[in-house]
Amino acid sequence: MSKDFKEPQFRVRLRPVHNDYLEDYMIINDYKTKSAALNDILKEHKELNKNNWNLQYISHTVAEIVNDRISNELNRVRLGTNNTDRNTQILIELLQGYMELQNVQHIPTTDMYKPEFLCHTEEVVRSRITKMKQRKDSKVK
Repeated sequence: MSKDFKEPQFRVRLRPVHNDYLEDYMIINDYKTKSAALNDILKEHKELNKNNWNLQYISHTVAEIVNDRISNELNRVRLGTNNTDRNTQILIELLQGYMELQNVQHIPTTDMYKPEFLCHTEEVVRSRITKMKQRKDSKVK
């Protein structure tokens, strides 16, 4: 330090517990004066605040990125669900129209009778879904 530089001086009143802490800090870290110990404590405090701000910024940024990615995936799922719902409604309308055209009054349910073609169709659909899932899983990895 140059000789013409003067540090500001002021008096401070401390609670006894804080004074004891300052004295312990001074002894542990081998400072000759309380003001040197206090300057170091204030410097550490400033660094901790800076690091804390950086951690808050990073956690906020990560939260936004995760939120965006999850929102995009959920949007894709929602669109797929809407498409499936629309197709299901179309099939129901077509089936209802066909049944009306054929003048069907009563149909046996699958718990009464499950024809062979239905079992085969269910197996084909199950197999198709499994293959698509396996493809998707292998692309992700």
